[in-house]
Amino acid sequence: MKLFKYIPLLFLFTLYSCDLNLQPISEIGEGSFYQTTDEINSAVIACYNGLQAPLEFEWMLTELRSDNSRLYNTATTSSNNTLLFEFDQAKVSATNTRVYDYWQTVYHNIARCNTVLDPDHLAVVTTDSLRNQYEGEAKFIRAYHYFNLVRLFGPVFIITERISAEEAKQYDRSSVEDVYALIESDLKDAIDKLPSEYSDDEKGRVTSWAAKALLAKVYMTEGLIDETTQALLKDVYENSGYRLMDTYESVFDINNEVNDEILFTVRFTSGGLGLGSIFGNRFAPQLSGSSVINGDGSGYNYPSSDLVQAYNSSDTREDVTIALNYVNDNNQVIDRRYIKKYLSPVTIKDDGDKDWPILRFADVILLYAEVENELDGVAAALPLINETRTRAGLTELKESSLPNKHSMRMAIEKERRLELAFENQRWFDLVRTGRAIEVMNEHYSTEEYYESTSGAGPLNDNNILLPIPQKEIDINPNISQNMGY
Repeated sequence: MKLFKYIPLLFLFTLYSCDLNLQPISEIGEGSFYQTTDEINSAVIACYNGLQAPLEFEWMLTELRSDNSRLYNTATTSSNNTLLFEFDQAKVSATNTRVYDYWQTVYHNIARCNTVLDPDHLAVVTTDSLRNQYEGEAKFIRAYHYFNLVRLFGPVFIITERISAEEAKQYDRSSVEDVYALIESDLKDAIDKLPSEYSDDEKGRVTSWAAKALLAKVYMTEGLIDETTQALLKDVYENSGYRLMDTYESVFDINNEVNDEILFTVRFTSGGLGLGSIFGNRFAPQLSGSSVINGDGSGYNYPSSDLVQAYNSSDTREDVTIALNYVNDNNQVIDRRYIKKYLSPVTIKDDGDKDWPILRFADVILLYAEVENELDGVAAALPLINETRTRAGLTELKESSLPNKHSMRMAIEKERRLELAFENQRWFDLVRTGRAIEVMNEHYSTEEYYESTSGAGPLNDNNILLPIPQKEIDINPNISQNMGY
């Protein structure tokens, strides 16, 4: 059972826009809403709700562009698969509607956050601690969205208050530096204002510890691997009360989802509320009937051969993360890989109960290992990386096998890949460490699948960033496009 439940508030909000003018306006009239603390709380929960929609497309923009994932079928010419081919083969166009879908859903939810952060709305909450909490929650979610936007698109539009359609047409993209300044400011405010924990019935709401962990990741993405970042990660590691679960499987147990390893997760609730997870069905094999999940699968996010080969035979994470085959209704073994991590029983198709983790303690441990390696050397990072390896059933790494910082960097890179597979982290890690072009072009040349395609890649500096959606430029031709599109 969910502890902190998302509730179906979508009926309260109709989004009117020129695409950047995304104002949540109640159908019962904004003037009669946002009048009580409970109504502000509902508006905050709508921000949590709004985290679900971007995830529908985020795996395309991250995992499918990485060496973890590819398409299964090269022959299909369906319109949706044509769009996915672009991500899979580093040939994304500005007219790709999945890019626009992601962009639009993210800005929709940023608008919800801005509605909560309207000073007139926050003033309704007379209890200081609650007012601070709601402000911190909205700022964390807004910062999280902008962090994804700036990593995927570079310069983007900074919208921190509700604006009219005409005002939206005058906006231009803000610099990467300005976007990161907003992200840092929001997260620092969130750290100050959020509680460190909640009662059991409120678990799932964001804490100050999650804000600290996300801020550390932001700093590392900016290249700030220094004592400030080290201190943030050390604080979360030593003082937050979070820990690695005893087994990898238990991290993703639907009966204990907001567990001691989950700093922040996007929650899903089954039961026909419109808040269920689609990913069990989306990632199950196409034409598998009810053999894997009720309602059949779409076969998306197909695990690459390279990822499968990266697992050691004793690594317990593989069986939790992926399956190499399934048994159909005729008791035949079908050799078709698929992602298991997001499977949960469904009565209705696309209505799963399994959450999507955004920040896990394992992520924090491995980020901390990176920083320790750079600042204090291999010996300092070794105990940290061995924590996740030991949990996965692997032997501990020895300093004798890691003669320098570079060798440890590569060990951490691989460990993060296996530990966080299909959690939309791999692409961001490769870009953050400057390894995306080298790794992906090697992947395109060695993954046998690409021999039967029209030719994937090569990845170059111009297609690290995604294009600004053409629909935005059509509305405002003065908007600049990213290089290469």
